[in-house]
Amino acid sequence: MKRKLKACLSMSLLLLAAQACNSGNPTQTHNTTTVEEVDKNSLPGTYEYIGNGDTIRLDLNAKQDSVFGQLLYALGEKDRNVGDFKGHVKGGQLIGEYYFMSEGVNSVRDMIFNVTNEGLIEGYGEVEEREGGFRFLDTSKLKFDHGMLLEKK
Repeated sequence: MKRKLKACLSMSLLLLAAQACNSGNPTQTHNTTTVEEVDKNSLPGTYEYIGNGDTIRLDLNAKQDSVFGQLLYALGEKDRNVGDFKGHVKGGQLIGEYYFMSEGVNSVRDMIFNVTNEGLIEGYGEVEEREGGFRFLDTSKLKFDHGMLLEKK
């Protein structure tokens, strides 16, 4: 349990650190506008962020009402993890769960991406361990300002 919490907290802290490192770098900023309504059939493809020694890649597919795919995090000097994203589209967001293995332990955590004309931006915020995974405490307080835009390739 402590390892799972450590892994999830590490991811959140890394995103915050990346935001702080990128805040003064104009080449890392993107003028993104959240799409108000997303057609799930327009989402399939590969989305990728590469910068500052970090790589995030999401290969998305869609079937019926579901959106799913493989998600890779290779963040600087942190452990690399690969897992499965399973979710759905609601309004301008991609909402789901990330199933992955970290430090030899199977984990799951909530994920929400804002869909923009340029790609996907992952939301981050406070989480707690409940219902067999790491769940956002309050999705209305998520932040999408870390500068790590996953651009569609």
